[in-house]
Amino acid sequence: MSFSRLSFLLLAAALFLVTTPGRGQQANLLESLFGGKPAGSSSSSSGKRVEIDLTKQQLKAYQGNRVILKTNISSGRTGNTPTGSFKAGPYKSETHFSSLYHNAPMPWSVQVTGHIFIHGFTEVPSYPASKGCVRVPIDGRNPAKILYKWLDVGTPIRISY
Repeated sequence: MSFSRLSFLLLAAALFLVTTPGRGQQANLLESLFGGKPAGSSSSSSGKRVEIDLTKQQLKAYQGNRVILKTNISSGRTGNTPTGSFKAGPYKSETHFSSLYHNAPMPWSVQVTGHIFIHGFTEVPSYPASKGCVRVPIDGRNPAKILYKWLDVGTPIRISY
C-alpha cells in the first residue's frame, strides 16, 4: 500500500471517529495518533465543570467525577446571583477591575454572564454579601487562583439553590 493511500485511510478513519457519537475513547485515540485535540473539543469533552450551590455557599470544580477543588464562596445578597447553566467566559483576566463598582479589584476573574463574575476577594463570609458576583477566597491556598488557572473558557458552570 502506498503512503498516500495509507494517509487517505487514516484520514477517513479519523473523520469517522470524530463524527461518531460517544467520542471519549476515539478522541483519545486521535490525540495519540495526530497530537492535539480534535476540532470541536471543549471543556465539556474533558469533563471539566463547576457547580455552585447558593444554599451552601459552596463551589465545587469537577474533572470527570473527581472533585478537584471545593471552596466556600459568597454570592450576591438579595438573590442578585443568577441561577442556571452558563459557560465560562468569554472574558477571563488575572487583574480585572469592576466597571460598575468604583474600579474595585476583582483578581482571578472569569465571566459567568454579563457583569457577573467568579473572582477572588479578600472577604468571603459564609453568607451572600456581594452585589451579584461569586466571591472566592484569595487567602490560604488561594482557591481563586487555582480555579482561574484550571478553568477553560467554555467550561460549563451551573449555579443553583
